[in-house]
Amino acid sequence: MRFKQKNIKKIIPLVFILAFLGCLSGYYFSQPSLEQMVGQMIMTGFHGDGMGDKAEDFAAIQNQIKSGKIGGVILFDIDVSGLLAQGMDMTEAKKQIFSSNIKNTDQIKQLNNQLQSIAPKKLLIAIDQEGGNVQRLKPAHGFESIPSAKELGHGDTQITYETAYNLGNRLSDLGFNVDFAPLLDIDVNPKSPAIGAKDRSFSPDPAIVTQHGGAFASGLSDAKIAFSYKHFPGHGSAGSDTHAGITDITNTYQEYELQPWRDLLKTSSPYTMVMVAHVINNNFDTLPASLSQKTIQMVRDMGFNGVIVSDDMDMGAIANEYGTEKAIEMAINAGNDILVFGNNLTFDRNRGRDVNETIVKMVNDGRIKKSRIRESYNRIMKMKEHLR
Repeated sequence: MRFKQKNIKKIIPLVFILAFLGCLSGYYFSQPSLEQMVGQMIMTGFHGDGMGDKAEDFAAIQNQIKSGKIGGVILFDIDVSGLLAQGMDMTEAKKQIFSSNIKNTDQIKQLNNQLQSIAPKKLLIAIDQEGGNVQRLKPAHGFESIPSAKELGHGDTQITYETAYNLGNRLSDLGFNVDFAPLLDIDVNPKSPAIGAKDRSFSPDPAIVTQHGGAFASGLSDAKIAFSYKHFPGHGSAGSDTHAGITDITNTYQEYELQPWRDLLKTSSPYTMVMVAHVINNNFDTLPASLSQKTIQMVRDMGFNGVIVSDDMDMGAIANEYGTEKAIEMAINAGNDILVFGNNLTFDRNRGRDVNETIVKMVNDGRIKKSRIRESYNRIMKMKEHLR
């Protein structure tokens, strides 16, 4: 009996040690790799509709999703890069019906479900569905048209809420979980080519923008769709378009353009994201807002702890001025959590894979801290927990 008791006393600590080591081993094996964390920070566009169109391109995006090289995709109805390659200018290209990912509602649902099913972690599937002049899902695709922000801003906020809530439920039914809307840009310059001229602002009155922007956001949030207030710190006074090149708003920007952001970011939901513009505003920094740590810190100082997402990194204001590699490094170090590569102004079927490898190398070379990557990864995964 004594012999057995002595052996038991020796065995018990060993059992606890082995159990501890097992737990520790399980913990480390369950931790995401650097490549996986980086992948969650990348969202790209792609070619293909899941029905056989552009099969090689579509296979490439599937491989990037399966391997965790990217954590999100964005769908487009027009392949701008294809039209530009044919010699058409940007203005005319955007007027065309030249299918990229979207043909009809049944096809979209099948495509989104297919992509979601192969993702190792929940995939962000995004669309630009603001209403008016910016809606990728059009009546031609079997989708109900959404009024423009300007039109909604003239009406009751309850209508704005119901419009967004119904939109959110429809998007969810089609497999989307992100809508890059609503705009908090104030209609400072009605002729602004990217905002005012396209009726994308709710109003020249910051109070109305706050009311309707908040109502639109609440509708999407109640439908469990992640949404993005855009474009911080304000694009409404711009006299040019960041799609084409440098857009400096230093002398046209109005301080009251920050008011909707101050009001709405205090009470953000788990579905809230903030998209940062590529505009230059020397009142804050000499760099484009999307590459400026000072400007992005303003969002945090307003009390927002959620996901910050860049505007399309392929836009001329960034791609033409900084180049892809330098812009990536600056954008992450500035505090962006998700980098969007629309992959539609120019196209590379392996864009997500290449961006992932570039970022991983930058971390290994010490140009980006791993803690900066983990910080973004944690924010993104926390938001994803709430998505359908």
